[in-house]
Amino acid sequence: MHHFEPVIMKRSLFILPVLVLLFVHSNAQNYSRKYNEAENLIEWPEVFDPQNSDFYVHNEIEINASPEVVWKLLVEAHLWHRWYFGITNMRFETPGQGNLERNTKVFWESMGQRLNNTVTVCLPNRSLAWQFNETMIQGCHAWVIVPTENGCKVITDESQTGKLAKLQKLFLPRKLMKQHNTWLRDLKRQAELLQT
Repeated sequence: MHHFEPVIMKRSLFILPVLVLLFVHSNAQNYSRKYNEAENLIEWPEVFDPQNSDFYVHNEIEINASPEVVWKLLVEAHLWHRWYFGITNMRFETPGQGNLERNTKVFWESMGQRLNNTVTVCLPNRSLAWQFNETMIQGCHAWVIVPTENGCKVITDESQTGKLAKLQKLFLPRKLMKQHNTWLRDLKRQAELLQT
């Protein structure tokens, strides 16, 4: 009997990490998936159409707060640092500006990249998008707020082109998805705190 205990322990030590990985993977799939044109709610500029771009991620989350509360948090970019830490060194082109509006130009760092962003879509309580255009990477990051019975569903998609986008897809395909998951979870937490 004692002869079999080490074998059982070895199998258990192998099975446990596999189960953890399967759980994490299946849990992540609740938030991110491949591009689905039939379910798409975003009007993509042709250059960033996910069917042709170099890299694309989709994330979504249910939030028990109104679209108005979520919208306020998203457009008050100068206050993001209070609840989300994935964007640093933010600076608006227009001194004194702090909120995102159509044609707003704002600079920040994200995932080690300095990005020059221009807001291209700003439909209150519905959708927000900005584009960035750097030498090695270009992209469009879009947000859609869909009202639900208990609040809203927030979708955030990003489509990228360029050499860095190709490298990211090849070597770090889940990094951006994880960052957006964090952003959505932090947004959910903050919005639900404000809603109560």
